[in-house]
Amino acid sequence: MARKANYEEKISALEAKIEKKQSEIKVLKAKAADLKVQKAKYDCQELTEYMQANDLTAAEVLACIKD
Repeated sequence: MARKANYEEKISALEAKIEKKQSEIKVLKAKAADLKVQKAKYDCQELTEYMQANDLTAAEVLACIKD
């Protein structure tokens, strides 16, 4: 005789796995967002240092970019 499948248990187990993965994704997205903020701060600081080292104003830099 064929073994009777317990669909409710299987569905529940899969839903638990989905919930766990969604939590992991949420954590990873938060880490990615934090790294993007850190990168933006670093890039801004690097640009500011370059501008100061080369005695450039923001208007001068924008003028170069727009041309």
